[in-house]
Amino acid sequence: MKKTFFLLIGIMLITTSSCQKKLNREDAKRMISSNKNYPVKKNYEIIKAFKKDVNTDGGGVTVVLGEDEFKQKQSIIEQFASLGLLKLTETPHREETSNFLLGTTVRTWTVVEVSLTDNGTKYLVQNNSGTYIVNLWETDVNDVTGIQELEGNKSAKVDYTISNKNITPFGQIFNDRNEVISRIAYFSLYDDGWRMQ
Repeated sequence: MKKTFFLLIGIMLITTSSCQKKLNREDAKRMISSNKNYPVKKNYEIIKAFKKDVNTDGGGVTVVLGEDEFKQKQSIIEQFASLGLLKLTETPHREETSNFLLGTTVRTWTVVEVSLTDNGTKYLVQNNSGTYIVNLWETDVNDVTGIQELEGNKSAKVDYTISNKNITPFGQIFNDRNEVISRIAYFSLYDDGWRMQ
């Protein structure tokens, strides 16, 4: 009788352990989230002041570096302001210099000071000396779409998707906010269970 009991217990343990060796979607999603530190916050850096409408008239030569590179960021800042997230304060400037050989040079520009509105402050992550860091959204594991076991069920290839959640008003202007991205993760089976490679 005891032999039969122990034989049944042994069969149950073998069956249970073999069932546990199959990687399921919930465990794969949990391990991917843990290993990749999801959800991941996506932030954006906004400078607190910039120059625009820089013009030079006269005989002198003035080179403004980086102005073209900043045009896209300026456009983004202006879109944030149109949504009521930022306040832009403009101050015009004028500088006149004279040179015996080159004549008089007049340089004009506008300094734009950028500050967060009450609504924008809700999404502030960090307030640095020259920049604000604001939150756009969180990227998280959306779904495990498939598991393919390989090498005699000792390893597995897991297809999953990530997407953006909790999109803030700052994130609303970006085209990739609703993007769903496919990813692949690989797992190996050890004596204590599955581990992500």
